[in-house]
Order: sequence, then structure tokens, then C-alpha cells
Amino acid sequence: MILEKAFKNLEEGNARYVSGVPQQTSVSTELRNNLFTKGQSPYAAIVGCSDSRVPIELIFDAGPGELFVIRTAGNVIGAFEMGSLEYAVGWLKTPLVIVVGHQHCGAVHLALEGGESGEALEEILQEIRSGIQNANLTDIDAAENDNIRHSLSKIAANPLIAKYVSQGAVRLVAAKYSLETGKVSFF
Repeated sequence: MILEKAFKNLEEGNARYVSGVPQQTSVSTELRNNLFTKGQSPYAAIVGCSDSRVPIELIFDAGPGELFVIRTAGNVIGAFEMGSLEYAVGWLKTPLVIVVGHQHCGAVHLALEGGESGEALEEILQEIRSGIQNANLTDIDAAENDNIRHSLSKIAANPLIAKYVSQGAVRLVAAKYSLETGKVSFF
């Protein structure tokens, strides 16, 4: 029941965002005080891209305390991101983990096209390349989808998270955000 409600919250929040009628327009002192005194209890942990056009809380019309968000270029999963997810799932008991990629991802394009990058960025690009099955620029959409699935498969392979998934306490989901429409599609 908790998983279904969490997923429904995201779907309904994205529908409000797409239609231009978000509900999360302000944060009250009462809400901040409750989060301070009672702590956080996010219903979803989301790994998303750092792209400034994909503001995770906004696209799901979520307020403070609702989402545990981890953002990296290309929504890649490394040790720190995985540790953050272990914290969300194991400590905060977050029931839903989603990797949200997006249309026209610059990090995926750079991974395929090449170009100047520093050592740290090159690690991200290598991670993206390792997950792309059909690495060609003629089907960038497929490359972006492969990258999303690759990140999700790394999360699924994590022993702690896999334990919670096998117990039915956590659900893993892949999603993609359309820059054009604002809609998040789950797959």
C-alpha cells in the first residue's frame, strides 16, 4: 500500500506540474518546524541528472521532506550516490527508488561524441559509456534509456537494497523526463 501511494504521489505531482497547477508554492514555518522536530520521511529516493532544466522536486510537485534527491551529471551511480541510497532505504525506510534520466542529456551526448573533459568528468563519461548498449549518435534516445537502465541495474545489484526489494519493502523504477512536455514516463 505504501509503495502504491508513493508512486501515485509522483504521478499526480507530475500531472499537476505538466498542467501548470502545482500545489507546492510555499513553505510554511510550521512545515519547517515539523521537519526539524520530527525529521524526514521521504516517500521516494530519486537519482536524477544535475541538468538545471530538470528540477526534480518541481517536476513532481513535491515539497520539503517528501523526496530524497541525489543529482549527478548523467544520473550516474558511484560510491557516494550508492551510499546515499543505502541511507535512504536502510535508515529512512524510503519505499521507492527511481532513476530519472531525461531527453537531450548533455552528459550522454558528451560520452558518445567525446570532447574535452577533466579527470573527474571523464569518470562520469566512462560510467555512461559502460551502460550504453547501442552507442551511436543516430539513436540518442536509446542511449539515454540504456544509461537510465544501467544506473538502475547498479542499484538493484546493491546487496542492502536488493534485500529490501526481495522483502517487498522497496520498489525500483526507471523513468525519463521530457524537456519538451514536462511529462515523466515510467518504464
